[in-house]
Amino acid sequence: MTDRSSVPSEQRVFSLVLALVVSPSGLTKRELLSSVYGYAERFKPGEVTTALDRQFERDKEQLRGLGIQVETIDSPLEPGNNQLTRYRISRERLEFPSELRFSERELVVLRLAALAWQDGSLSAESRRAAMKLEALGAGLDVQHLGVAPRLGTVEPAAAALQGAIDAGRIVRFGYTLPGRDAPLERRVAPLRLHRADGRWHLLSWDLERTADRAFLLARIDGPVTVESARFDPALRDRADAAVEDLLRLRDAQPATVRVRRGSIAEARLVSRAHGEPEPSDGGGSATLDVTLGILDPHLFAAELIGFGEDAAVVAPESLRHLVAAGLRRIADAHGEAAHAE
Repeated sequence: MTDRSSVPSEQRVFSLVLALVVSPSGLTKRELLSSVYGYAERFKPGEVTTALDRQFERDKEQLRGLGIQVETIDSPLEPGNNQLTRYRISRERLEFPSELRFSERELVVLRLAALAWQDGSLSAESRRAAMKLEALGAGLDVQHLGVAPRLGTVEPAAAALQGAIDAGRIVRFGYTLPGRDAPLERRVAPLRLHRADGRWHLLSWDLERTADRAFLLARIDGPVTVESARFDPALRDRADAAVEDLLRLRDAQPATVRVRRGSIAEARLVSRAHGEPEPSDGGGSATLDVTLGILDPHLFAAELIGFGEDAAVVAPESLRHLVAAGLRRIADAHGEAAHAE
């Protein structure tokens, strides 16, 4: 059973904004609490709604913090009667200043950037900004982007790491490596989060090995422990060089993948390609050969497996073996499941 109080606050407040904008004559508090997502699940007719009333007042304050003014309209029959007061948001007052304009594509890209971070690692200020973009109609239309926004997976470690980076504090975490059953503990000075090869990396100074290290957030196992100890601020100067090293490593490990035109595989991989993709067998081909650099062959193989028949490895042979091994494991697992049934 779903917890009725578990609706994320951003979803509830955004639903409130929509209700207040689309009701030109306004809505009473009772109408809002009984119908808006995030309130209605807990509203019970005839019962005292003190907790919901307080939540409604807090949400109005949050809207004011966003610069969104909630208008109150007294009842002409009983001025001052709070039960009959109506609330609304003027769409005109919700708009951006006249001198600030975004194109449709810019709004979509901003929204996509917000989706990339999601709730767990997006700052409170950025979440509020993303919600305001939504209220202004910045819907996500993939057709206007030409890429597939497969960004729903939150990196659980990102929030703690970014907080430690901002505070200059040392962190500890478990880190898994291919072929090892148990994670290894790492203790590092976190310097920067950097996205490369389609994945987030932590650039850091490894305190145990006294060397620059890059860690994939996807391989961090369990919670990140932020210590009270601080690292030398001068270490931050190493971050730019660490980014260059990461990119050199990626470029030194090229792979060529054959993708079906119009597929999610094409949308995801072409944006990371080195140079222009080429038709697999001349003009008019239904497939393209995409060459790109990779940092983690095992994770890249898992990504390719997820594309199914829309992607096939051309080179290198080692990557083809990883994909084939992964497909065999999936086939074996399904075979065992079918046998058990």
